[in-house]
Amino acid sequence: MVGLPVSGKTTLIHKLTDKFPLTILSEEDMSAFLSPGATIFQRNSPEVFQLALKTIELLVRMDKACIYDANVKTMEQRKLIKQVVEDAGGSYTLIYLNCSKEGCYKRLQKHNLAVEGGEAKGFILNKDLFEFETSSTDLPTTEEAHLVYNSEDPESSYQLFPQVEKIINGK
Repeated sequence: MVGLPVSGKTTLIHKLTDKFPLTILSEEDMSAFLSPGATIFQRNSPEVFQLALKTIELLVRMDKACIYDANVKTMEQRKLIKQVVEDAGGSYTLIYLNCSKEGCYKRLQKHNLAVEGGEAKGFILNKDLFEFETSSTDLPTTEEAHLVYNSEDPESSYQLFPQVEKIINGK
């Protein structure tokens, strides 16, 4: 998955796993396991990405469909995941979450309040960190075949789900 911060990646993943037999690999959970006291600056560590790659490879070899709950920000990382999946005999699909920067920032403000109040887990991002995360996310190019999910449109699920179902069923 790729999208701006707070674009709805985890929310979409839960919608997908409610409908399809997918194993979730959570970057946040792997980070907490490897570095329980990690800060926002340590969460995208190479160790977490390497653990994710190896786990994805093992799941694909076991013929388990999986989804990586992370913002795979660079084309280089996405190409590497694609190569690992295909070398293991699987099929790779990238989902781009289309959400306006303004919409994401509004969601971020709600998320920060929920984290401060103990109602949600995660990191609190201020405006500068949000801008940094936004500017360091490489959106998919036309050469990267990808599905698009508009996280500001509640009807977007109805367009995405049939496409995902075809991929899972190998059609």
